[in-house]
Amino acid sequence: MVILENNEDYPVRREELTLPWITSPLIYSKSLSAAAGCQVYMKLDNFQPSGSFKSRGVGNLCLKAIQSRRPISTASALSPYSSTSSTRPSTPRLIRFYSSSGGNAGLAAVTAARSLGYDCTVVVPETTTQLMMNKIRKAGGRVLQVGESWAEADEYLKGLMEREMAQEGIEGVYCPPFDHPDIWEGNSTVIEEVLTQLPPGPAPAAIIASVGGGGLLAGLLLGLLHHRLPSIPILAVEPVGAASLYHALHSPPLSTTTTCSNTTTATATPSPTPAPFPHPIRTIATSLGASRIAKECYNLCKHPQTDIRCVVLDDADAARGCVKLAEEEGLMVEAACGISTAVCYAGLVKRFIPNLKKQDRVVVVICGGSNVDISMLYEYKKKYGTEFGQPVDMSKVTCTNGSAYKSPKSASSATSGIERVTNGSAPSCPVSV
Repeated sequence: MVILENNEDYPVRREELTLPWITSPLIYSKSLSAAAGCQVYMKLDNFQPSGSFKSRGVGNLCLKAIQSRRPISTASALSPYSSTSSTRPSTPRLIRFYSSSGGNAGLAAVTAARSLGYDCTVVVPETTTQLMMNKIRKAGGRVLQVGESWAEADEYLKGLMEREMAQEGIEGVYCPPFDHPDIWEGNSTVIEEVLTQLPPGPAPAAIIASVGGGGLLAGLLLGLLHHRLPSIPILAVEPVGAASLYHALHSPPLSTTTTCSNTTTATATPSPTPAPFPHPIRTIATSLGASRIAKECYNLCKHPQTDIRCVVLDDADAARGCVKLAEEEGLMVEAACGISTAVCYAGLVKRFIPNLKKQDRVVVVICGGSNVDISMLYEYKKKYGTEFGQPVDMSKVTCTNGSAYKSPKSASSATSGIERVTNGSAPSCPVSV
């Protein structure tokens, strides 16, 4: 809970804002532990107000936007990480939040905004499911469906925000789905909670989390760095049809071309912008369908002290992970989350964490997701069965230009040793078969 402090320029009063996310449970899982061969704990962010971890990051962005515009000094939302200026406008305008995500980020924006007493407009593309639009409306959001793609919906949303700001005199706040410092900061609270909630003992031997645009992963890495535990490995799990992190870490950053008068010089100047995924996004884990990883996530993965290990699975295992989690733990999550539990249920944890002992503790972030219902799980089981497969060998996946990924290790040697992603030389992530 954030307590707004008294300010001598205003009448003395006490006013409270409730954080738009909760401290989610951390629970030991017998089924995941038995399959993984170690002690597995589930960080249940599917219990967040919006149904996913997005409540943390997007909620923090909304909260800080309100704090920065209030006419009194506001205490820091996340004291270990954030610093809030005490300077406030004397007559703040009405705030309205805007999101172009038809998925969990849009639902989180509406849920957070409404819990804080503000309105939120969400513009979604025509590809958005009726299930998600209904959930966003039920949460109290205004939903408009425009455009064939997210880019078109986002462009319309920004124009709408500008028009309404000019016509109604409001202050619009744009809520990106993952690429913002306040979002990474909010997501970093997962680490703070895990370290507090784990039973007495050593730090986790690893953390398993799904990766889309990199907002969650960036937050986890910031949290580990803050607590001086950056060497804890993170198994970053993605579907083969949207393996943007794997591709970015195996490709040079984008170069630039400098144009001079009368001369054009191609300068292979390194850019911090990670390379985009070279395929069209094709996966049932639609919440992970980002074509490019966030720059901050990319830079944190290349930090000399962090340890990122990419795990690429196919859609079938993502679906099986959802079904297995529902059957064993009674939890219903979407494929973007099921893909992380699949790493445990398929018995792959020890492949990526050599020398892992039975008593070692591993945390799986159950990131949740609302784009799922019982009928989808039934169809997953009918279509994909229950037998888990193996990690995808990315060296056998061809890019749109006909070339193949060039893994620094052969498929046979990738299982015997794990290389850390470090700054400097070309990063290496194990993707074994």
